[in-house]
Amino acid sequence: MCLICSSFKNDELTILEAWNNYAEMAETMEPKHAEEVFVMLLTATGKATSETILLPPTLEKIKEK
Repeated sequence: MCLICSSFKNDELTILEAWNNYAEMAETMEPKHAEEVFVMLLTATGKATSETILLPPTLEKIKEK
């Protein structure tokens, strides 16, 4: 489990801190995990569920690498 995931799940990061960390680290993560973290954070905001999320273009680029 990555630092963002473990810290967020243990309530050591706020949602805003987790999003900021994700923005800094997304391009260096494994593509599948970057997608999982994105879905986790978006779902945690209450804005969507994992079934309704469309990936942003930046994640699509990461997945292509």
